[in-house]
Formats: sequence, C-alpha cells, structure tokens
Amino acid sequence: MRLFLDTEFTGLKQDAGLLSLALVDEHGRAFYAECQARYSAPVDTWITEHVLAHTRWLSLPCCAPSEWRQEGQVLYGFDSDENIAHQLKQWLSQYDEVELWADCPAYDWVLFCQLFGGSQYLPHPLSYVVNDFATLLTLQGRDPLLPRVSLLTPNQQPQGQPHNALYDARLLKACFTQLIAEK
Repeated sequence: MRLFLDTEFTGLKQDAGLLSLALVDEHGRAFYAECQARYSAPVDTWITEHVLAHTRWLSLPCCAPSEWRQEGQVLYGFDSDENIAHQLKQWLSQYDEVELWADCPAYDWVLFCQLFGGSQYLPHPLSYVVNDFATLLTLQGRDPLLPRVSLLTPNQQPQGQPHNALYDARLLKACFTQLIAEK
C-alpha cells in the first residue's frame, strides 16, 4: 500500500519541532495528529499565520485536552508525542507492506522517525526508506519547484488549506496519482 506523508513543523532550522503530521493511503484512509507538546511553542509569524491558523487544536487560544476521534476515513488526534506514536503504530498495523512517499522529505522524515526514537525503531511495516516526490518530478524532466496544484485540474485538487498536513498529504497523493496516470 502506498502511503503519502506530510508534516508541519516549527521552522526550517536544526532544532525544528513537529507540529502535526498526516498519512493518507491510496484508498483515502488517513491519520492526522497534532502534537500537544508544541502548544504555545515559539514560532515565527509565518508559521503562526500559514500553519497554526489551519490546525484543529494548535490554533485554539487555550490548550485542549488530549483527544482521538474517527471521522469517516480519518483518525484525528491531539496528544503527546508518545501517544501519537502509539496510535500511529496501531493505525499502521492494518498494512502488511507500505511504500512511503513524501515531498522534499528532509525535515518531515527526520521528525517523523523521531516519534519512534529514530529510524532504527520504526514500527512494522515501515522501513527507513522514504521516496521523494520532488525527485520523481526531476526524473520526469519537470521542475521540482513548481506549485503542486499546477499538476492537477481544479476538480482533482483536494479540499482544504495549504500547510495543513492532511491537505498537503492528500495533495501529494493526488499529484502522484496524476503523474502515474500520465505514464
């Protein structure tokens, strides 16, 4: 099963912290979590306006209690990093094998792996390999810097806001599906 990963984090810096993450599978099942530990974490204005403004819990004026809720095909959560890792491990157990994709995953992948204590501790069925969508674009002779929505028609674009991990993971899935269909 292909899984599409996106995260949002506190900035493009060495001490970045995970704010939220999403995984979406080929059938639309999804996992979305926001990290309670980052509530009120110091971030710059851009992160506040473009990332936190589009979160479920981190955008609230007061820290919300831990919560997990299944809505349709999406498991939503707001919890500690440890509990997010536990829930994610359970969610991943529905798959025998996965092929993981992310877009420019340098920060996403490191922060994702840190939830489990590092890449050598990833739960089954994950491995240390993550495929990079930007590299796929380059190999196809496309500009890896082009806006991802430009790969899709308006009716192929997912609902939501850019810089929300669930929206971005769904966008990645739609773009990947479109590229494969064009082959």
